[in-house]
Amino acid sequence: MSIQLNEEQAVTQVVHQQVQGMLTKNLALLDQVIAPNAKFFHITGQVQSKTEWLRQIRLGRMHYFSSREVLFQATVTGDQAQVIVRNELDARIYGFRNTWPLQSQVKLVKGPRGWQIIEAHASMY
Repeated sequence: MSIQLNEEQAVTQVVHQQVQGMLTKNLALLDQVIAPNAKFFHITGQVQSKTEWLRQIRLGRMHYFSSREVLFQATVTGDQAQVIVRNELDARIYGFRNTWPLQSQVKLVKGPRGWQIIEAHASMY
């Protein structure tokens, strides 16, 4: 028996899959939940394409150890969604390890492959 997810649950699942993919270096999962032309806006102001971000994970320049979610808000309007998520993210980024209090504003769209992330803006909270 399969359980049908409502749109908000489906969006939540995609964002949680992204975090899980980051923690496990599951590049196939990340490739699935992130749209090909997605952009990532980091706390430094740097903007990365999906390809470049996945490359940095694969090379170990961005290594994610753990994440503790402290806030999650999802809003779905038609085939677009906006998620605000706050995580305490233990990561080593370009050699510097810290537990970063990050807020991400994530935009998703629903297309032929289901919900996919098209943009993520990270900031400190």
